[in-house]
Amino acid sequence: MTHGNLMIGILRTRKERRMWIQETGMTKGVNTMTKNLMILVLKEIQRKIRILLEVYSAGGWHVQREVVKHLNGNLGSGPKCVMVKGKSEVSAIVYKAGECMQELLKSWKEFEATPDARNTENQQNGPTLEIRIPAEFVTSTNRQVKGAQLWGTDVYTNDSDLVAVLMHTGYCSPTSSPPPSAIQELRATVRVLPPQDSYTSTLRNNVRSRAWGAGIGCSFRIERCCIVKKGGGAIDLEPRLSHTSAVEPTLAPVAVERTMTTRAAASNALRQQRFVREVTIQYNLCNEPWLKYSISIVADKGLKKSLYTSARLKKGEVIYLETHFNRYELCFSGEKPRSIGSNSNASDLEPEKHQNNSHHHLQNGDRGNTEHELRDVFRWSRCKKAMPEVAMRSIGIPLPAEQVEVLQDNLEWEDVQWSQTGVWVSGKEYPLARVHFLSAN
Repeated sequence: MTHGNLMIGILRTRKERRMWIQETGMTKGVNTMTKNLMILVLKEIQRKIRILLEVYSAGGWHVQREVVKHLNGNLGSGPKCVMVKGKSEVSAIVYKAGECMQELLKSWKEFEATPDARNTENQQNGPTLEIRIPAEFVTSTNRQVKGAQLWGTDVYTNDSDLVAVLMHTGYCSPTSSPPPSAIQELRATVRVLPPQDSYTSTLRNNVRSRAWGAGIGCSFRIERCCIVKKGGGAIDLEPRLSHTSAVEPTLAPVAVERTMTTRAAASNALRQQRFVREVTIQYNLCNEPWLKYSISIVADKGLKKSLYTSARLKKGEVIYLETHFNRYELCFSGEKPRSIGSNSNASDLEPEKHQNNSHHHLQNGDRGNTEHELRDVFRWSRCKKAMPEVAMRSIGIPLPAEQVEVLQDNLEWEDVQWSQTGVWVSGKEYPLARVHFLSAN
């Protein structure tokens, strides 16, 4: 439509139309309005345009139709305003945590009812919605993010949480810290798409999406995201779609993966988990990221012997632990024989255990023989110098003798006792701040 016809359509009164015609020279020989009056008219035009655009953006399709009808009713015989579905249509929605975006499904159903939806190619160019996310929701403590309400990769189910999707696609980082105070909100533009045959799971940007093997309602993908500052202005954000998180050897899943028959069962199972693992990253003495010490990190991961922490050390892993000033190394030292017979010349390294085992053999009448069994022993050392991981690997894991000061050797695993705040080794307490597992491989 022409600008002249559009302005006449918005200026409904005869006086306003006459003023516009005179100032724009649409009638010959009429140009008597003052400059100040023209400025007032233009401001009024801008105000009315702004109101109409706000109504158009905030409403659903039915509201938008009324706005278009209003414009067309005031345009006379000039070109008509047409509401275009697809890229040019953007409706605004305010994000609310814990509520599925029903507007996505509503928009998709309205789009399906149009002739354009009958073409398969046009279905990939569905309506777009602008969703405004208040800054306080953009954090990993958002209950929808913590509940893993996220299905798919790049294209997501319509009941996936938008903040979780933005973290998965890399538009924002999954951190528990609140956003800077200068940020008012995030604005995400999403494209509504048809349901997919299946949705795949990926670990991306430290967020794992879930898989789903059937179509559901509709889908969506992120088209654009920006930060809106409180003082005005916007900053466009870029996605990180290629960043795949590495699996940390020090972490274990909260629960073993299970088969879910329904989506409701999956949600209920997550809600029933009363204990949630939280992991905090700290920088070590070399300014590298390690895990903040927690007894759950060094505890056994299961009842099978292969899941014991001592078994992990025996297979080649080494635990490095730090206080605020020193770094320590706990590693497998080897196997040593332990006497369990009744011979008086038997090893007296552990008299109490020796007496118990001796009593057992006396009962069986085997008085004159000494038997031995192999026991795993460990070494507790203080690192003479805290080195970066690259330097440690180049020297060797565990560190060679010249790099450590051996504090306790030939320790049995029972001699190492873990607490919520540190570790006791042969009766001495070491308050711990950080922990890290390393292996030679």
